Amino acid sequence: MMRSTAIALAIVLLSGAAMSAPADPDKATLAERETIVGRAPATDTLRGVVDSVDQSTDTIKIRLSPVRTEQFKVQDGLIFNAVRFGDAVEFSVQDIAGARTIVGLSKE
Repeated sequence: MMRSTAIALAIVLLSGAAMSAPADPDKATLAERETIVGRAPATDTLRGVVDSVDQSTDTIKIRLSPVRTEQFKVQDGLIFNAVRFGDAVEFSVQDIAGARTIVGLSKE
């Protein structure tokens, strides 16, 4: 009796698991594809002038306009070797773990 109950329960659980994922990923809806693959983080491209560099906190402060300066986290510490105060830069920013983070940077 107990063995047949366990087999029946396993059949029900396995059939439910098979039904929860699309059989053909090409026919999956957009929501299903995002669940399967994961959503790519949004990236903003900005321009500004380096106002300060702080390696101890892994941040760079960039003047985006004459009245607006913003501090960004840095994903790759090698960026600190590429920029200095006063450099005009174009950079890509993503929201990573709740912090606006520079993921790419080039001098203009």
